[in-house]
Amino acid sequence: MEIQRLVLTLMLCALLTTTSGCAVLIAGAAGVGAGVGTYRYIEGDLKRDYMGSLPTVWNATLEALEDLDIPTNIEQEDESGGLIKGIMHDGTKVSVKLKTISDNQIEVGVRVGLFGDREHSELVQKKITSRFEKQYPSA
Repeated sequence: MEIQRLVLTLMLCALLTTTSGCAVLIAGAAGVGAGVGTYRYIEGDLKRDYMGSLPTVWNATLEALEDLDIPTNIEQEDESGGLIKGIMHDGTKVSVKLKTISDNQIEVGVRVGLFGDREHSELVQKKITSRFEKQYPSA
């Protein structure tokens, strides 16, 4: 039984290696519909989509950072999104990128530290979600 499992695993790995481009496309396509409202940790950034306008998500993000006592030192916003940077009291940098996906869908990516700190990024995202849901309780 153990040998069968090993052989099956090796075959699946070989199959994925030869069709890696297709597998990535299939996984990406599946994530488009399921990704709304869920977290994705990609290369140090914790991303989540919010179903709301850019000004609403922007304000929720600023309020969340204020709640977490993370002063901001850079705030750049335009019609396609924005960038908010802050520094935690221990000197760790926090970067929040907002990207307009559609009129009512905004992607928010949070990076804490140079290489990303998932635990602290989750804390920031949860606070943004909390603030956003206070503004839009049905979201």
